[in-house]
Amino acid sequence: MKRKFTGLILFMIFILVFSGTTLAQQTLPFELEASSALLLDYESGQVLFSQNGKEEHVPASLVKIMTMYVAFDDIRAGRVSLQDTVTVSERAWRMTGSKMFLEPREVVTIEQLITGIAVVSGNDACVALAEALAGSEEVFVGRMNDKARSLNLDLHFVDVHGLSADNRITAEGIAVLVYHYLRDHPEAIEYHKQRSFSYQPRSSSKPIVQTNRNGLLNSYDGADGLKTGHLQVAGYNLVGTAVQNNRRLIGVVLGATSESRREREMTTLLNYGYRNFDLVNISRLLEDKTAKVFKGKRSQVGMKIAEPIITVPKGIEKNVSVGIQTKELEAPVAAGSQVGVLSIYVEGELTKQVPLLASEEVPRGSWYQVMWQSIKRFFQDLIRRR
Repeated sequence: MKRKFTGLILFMIFILVFSGTTLAQQTLPFELEASSALLLDYESGQVLFSQNGKEEHVPASLVKIMTMYVAFDDIRAGRVSLQDTVTVSERAWRMTGSKMFLEPREVVTIEQLITGIAVVSGNDACVALAEALAGSEEVFVGRMNDKARSLNLDLHFVDVHGLSADNRITAEGIAVLVYHYLRDHPEAIEYHKQRSFSYQPRSSSKPIVQTNRNGLLNSYDGADGLKTGHLQVAGYNLVGTAVQNNRRLIGVVLGATSESRREREMTTLLNYGYRNFDLVNISRLLEDKTAKVFKGKRSQVGMKIAEPIITVPKGIEKNVSVGIQTKELEAPVAAGSQVGVLSIYVEGELTKQVPLLASEEVPRGSWYQVMWQSIKRFFQDLIRRR
């Protein structure tokens, strides 16, 4: 299949009911009392709000999102299972800060460590997990950075728990990380949503019960995650996510002044997203649209998009324009292969671009069809050059 784009762009205009301010605003509708903040619509992947979203920040325990991401990758690949056991090292036991209270030479499961990280932010659990999966924390950190690069994210990690001030994230980068994390491992949210965790160390006569550090789970309707973080140099960080009316939003607040402030700011972010934006399925706009195919059993192929959901402001009528740019296709064309690009504009501003995919296979034509189309193309090109 040829990769050359044709110069033809078809524009379709349709009217929707939606509102508020446009996406990617130059002037923010409000300002949060935090260094950085960002709101991402999980269904469409669009940014709805960004306050210093590209500025570098110290993540603190938000690092643990990537630690868990890499661990779930290993579980999905079959390299380890949730019920595999780990012997706790003295290095893991000596970790300071938040703990699940592991003791040296204790035997715990991978699932216990994952739960201890997700719910009580156990630094000891992070080291024990890294040593179990990669042999050492240093090797595991390398895998975390490799994962960030594979996702084209500007994130940098030096440890698995976030105690170092040399870790670096941006609000935008961590939001996109969570977007991929939950898409790749939807089962992970079952750990992040737990409101408490009970673990009984070997030397204890009874379990130690700790509550989830994410107060949003108790204060915001539909909240089911995701991670808190705090260091003096970082301030109070929070990645929050909630589902209302089957719609998930992901919020990031970095550098708030207190636990209560980061939760209030997160509530403001999520409320803004749910109250001011709607989801629209644009797949119907492609029902009768096709791309031309050369040397195929058919001369055209239908088009679709993998994720036909976009986020638009709601409340008043606006024009939305959709531009279709198709490739010059030569059979065979595989179903699901890219045949062009769909550009979506809100009030004349580009909101989103997504690949256009072939909705079906188009096999190569018979020798007669190929010959005839080649002759036809030759004379068409000859006439155009005159």
